[in-house]
Amino acid sequence: MSTNSSDMIGSKAPSASTAAGKDTKREKDEDLGKPQAPKQRPVGSKKGVETMFRNAYRAELEIITLAATKANIMISLNGFIASALMISGAFIYTSSPEFLVPATLFLFTSAASIYFALLAASPDLADRPDGLFAWLKAVFKRDASLRDFKAYVRPRREFVDGESNILIYEERVKLSKSDYWERMRAMLNDQEDVYAKMSDQLYWLGQMANRKFKLLNVSYSVFRWGLMLSVLTFLGVESFHAIRLALDGDAVARPQNVGISQLEDVYEPSGFVQLPDGRILVAEDEPDRAFSVMHFLADGSLAGDPALDLRLMSAFHTRPNDLEGLTMDADGHIYAITSHSMDRKGRRQASREQLLRFRIVGDDIVNLAIYTDLIEQLQRSPVVQQALNRYPDQPVNFSEINIEGLGFDPRSQVLLIGFREPVVDGKSMIVKLDNPLGLFERGEAPNFSEVVLLDLQGGGIRSLTYDPVLGRFLIVNEIPGHAGNLYSQLWSWSGENDAQPEPVALPEISNLNNVEAIDSVIVNDEARLLMMSDEGSVQKGRPAKYMLQEYEQLSAE
Repeated sequence: MSTNSSDMIGSKAPSASTAAGKDTKREKDEDLGKPQAPKQRPVGSKKGVETMFRNAYRAELEIITLAATKANIMISLNGFIASALMISGAFIYTSSPEFLVPATLFLFTSAASIYFALLAASPDLADRPDGLFAWLKAVFKRDASLRDFKAYVRPRREFVDGESNILIYEERVKLSKSDYWERMRAMLNDQEDVYAKMSDQLYWLGQMANRKFKLLNVSYSVFRWGLMLSVLTFLGVESFHAIRLALDGDAVARPQNVGISQLEDVYEPSGFVQLPDGRILVAEDEPDRAFSVMHFLADGSLAGDPALDLRLMSAFHTRPNDLEGLTMDADGHIYAITSHSMDRKGRRQASREQLLRFRIVGDDIVNLAIYTDLIEQLQRSPVVQQALNRYPDQPVNFSEINIEGLGFDPRSQVLLIGFREPVVDGKSMIVKLDNPLGLFERGEAPNFSEVVLLDLQGGGIRSLTYDPVLGRFLIVNEIPGHAGNLYSQLWSWSGENDAQPEPVALPEISNLNNVEAIDSVIVNDEARLLMMSDEGSVQKGRPAKYMLQEYEQLSAE
């Protein structure tokens, strides 16, 4: 009975393990019936991914290199422009002051363009302007203070995983070597972190390129619009100048007499000539400023050209010292002579003993020739010795002479050399040199044909020139007045040996001290008499003075 019961129980009641197996099988069957989700693959190092990163890096770096190249171009170009404008600023001011306006505008344009180009070329400073403007805006709104300045100018960078990226230069340099190596090993052990950091670096490179090109765009825009504005300003100034000259047509046709005026950057004029093109070549005592070129403005005033002065002086290997006389022949040959006097220490110097001849073609000195044996030839000349032997009680030491006058007689093609010293028997001495062409073109010895002694009331010659309007020589010297003070006196002389000079009344000349240069000039097709005085001072910054007069004001005393 019991046995049967056990059998029945064993046959009718399945075990727990059997039931569990069936359930598991059923679940598996159900799982097999459901659609399976695709398995997500981790980012790997397939060739396509590597190629993508390689090309992306190359593109970003080429863009950054292009930005740096463009920045260098702007810096170089504007640097050259700014340097040229600063160097020529003084010349522009002296020659055409009105053009300082467009020049200054263009200078500031170049400086601003350089500033933004420098920001673009400086990685560490590329985002500083935006941060500075943002901080100023926040301060204005009272949302920030001085303590927040650093946070605005150098904000913290955000990264994909919250920690700094050692592939980025700005973050990598902040780490020590041990920290860097530890972070590098940790990153290399995590393949997904490697790609994440590389992606983050690509984003950083893109942001850097974007900032650079924004700043370059500002630099180019400033240069573009500044250039246009400078050109328009230049055209406006030029148009205004032309309109003013047109409205002042009467003044251009007949320049008024100029009272006593100051020269520009000329301090000790000792002679001048008017060149065939109308410009004025001025000689000075000092070797560094031996020659200057000036031109007449519409109102008869004189303006200088410092740039041309420097160019002219570059033609001299040994600059003439103490130039005192200047004249020109009919062929445009310019003759200049130094004083041939000793220096303040009583020494003879070769630079003070020169007779020069040259021409000015355009803006250059050409055919320069220098004769340096004048004193010795004067001592040997029988004509000179015969004239001076008439005064045995007044021997002349030619080592102590002082020449301050030089004139060319177009009627006889003779050079006249006027002496301030010596004064022989109370008379001023002129020596005629009748072969200037042979002296300089054929190497002949100077031929002194005549010695003329003129009664100029005891004053040596300070200036000597042939006046084509009067057909006579004009001479200036200094004589004592009633109070014992010296004043400049103008004389007229025919050039004949037996003729004596006649004093010329020109009251205005008394307002000039030490007149050393006088000559006839053409100003807007009218002949005028121009006088310059040696009364300036370089040390005091006080230029010399000049006066332009009509011939009708000359009268015999």
